[in-house]
Amino acid sequence: VFIRGQKRDNISIEVDGTKVHGACPNRMDPPTSHILANQVENVEVIEGPYDVTTFGTMSGGLKVTTKKPTKELSGEVTAGVGSWGYRKLGATVSGGNDTIRVLVTGSTETSGQYEDGDGNTLSQQTKNKATMAGNTYQTQYENLDAYEKKSVMAKVFVNVTDDQELRLSYTGNRSENILYPSTPMDAAYDDSNIYSIEYNIANLSDTAKNINLQYYYSDVDHPMDTKYRNARTVIGTNSFYMTNQLQTSMKGLKLKTDFDIDNTKILFGLDGNSRMWQGEKFMTNDISGIRMPSTVSLTHTETDNAAIFAKVEKSFGAIDIQAGARYDSTDITPDDITKNKRSFNALNAHLITTYNLNSASKVFLGFGKASRVPDARELYLVGMNPSSNNNLDQTTNKEIDLGYELQNDSMKFKVKTFYSDLDN
Repeated sequence: VFIRGQKRDNISIEVDGTKVHGACPNRMDPPTSHILANQVENVEVIEGPYDVTTFGTMSGGLKVTTKKPTKELSGEVTAGVGSWGYRKLGATVSGGNDTIRVLVTGSTETSGQYEDGDGNTLSQQTKNKATMAGNTYQTQYENLDAYEKKSVMAKVFVNVTDDQELRLSYTGNRSENILYPSTPMDAAYDDSNIYSIEYNIANLSDTAKNINLQYYYSDVDHPMDTKYRNARTVIGTNSFYMTNQLQTSMKGLKLKTDFDIDNTKILFGLDGNSRMWQGEKFMTNDISGIRMPSTVSLTHTETDNAAIFAKVEKSFGAIDIQAGARYDSTDITPDDITKNKRSFNALNAHLITTYNLNSASKVFLGFGKASRVPDARELYLVGMNPSSNNNLDQTTNKEIDLGYELQNDSMKFKVKTFYSDLDN
């Protein structure tokens, strides 16, 4: 995903309030690959540093909301076919009563190799690229499928009382034999799990409108190898292929409370999260399958964040004002004592003013500042020529947005300009 030219860690990805990360340092498995389109209800796109509820929303972000269980019994079956042997089959069923609602959706998909304009498959394209001579596919693997993927999502919503709800959800993905011909390695598999436990209380009082407490956990296991390639390490009479196995996990606890005081909307929250990221390399004997001792490819690293945030919305006649602030304290700790432990503090804030020209049109002006810390790959990647740097600073974005919007029964028109200045 790109937002205003920014990608990777410069934008945040959140699924049903859970922060999701991929495990691959080269982003073979971006966060959005761990959620499927048939599970999605809607997507909110945030342009710029204008979200204080999510850690790392520096230049923009996505908030993905997946389908919720319904009380009425319903279901659907979807099937898709496409070029190059693409096949997908999915099913969803939902239902319940006044006390409990359940949703289960699953899908399986596979595809053959994409062909370019000249009709070359992925494996043929590697042959045609002179710089990939050692990374071409072995003859017996040239016609492999491009990938296989299975996914399931289950949700259970329980009405504890009329105003209190317990929400449980799980999403699991299992992918196998994913070909990445533009790189030297393929993914043997890519497995992810996303868990969420959420408790929501509405209508606490005339001023306290809602309180939401959520705990989430996600993990990804992503081994890449040269098993299908011609590149080999030969020791004596033995031939070996290389595997680089990356793993990451993310856990977090977030508390959000909404107030409405004198027609002023106030959101207050506390946020804590911790990410683990690590990698190891090892060789495997082609014939015996015996795995050799491993070495570190990405230093085991813990990134711990704690934050407090608030947002206020208030109208003064034709003028609407939204202001938000978030204070982050982050510690990044590698297992390797030869590498520097890093600590960062950041105050993120924004102000958006809107002037309603009439009931259908308005102009708006926004100012925002937000930071994001370097990740473990940027700080501690290990290798012959590592693109890492223990002394990186956090990146800070200062931005201004100006725009005009017209919306009536027949049309919606919006134009916006922005200037963004990123340091470090």
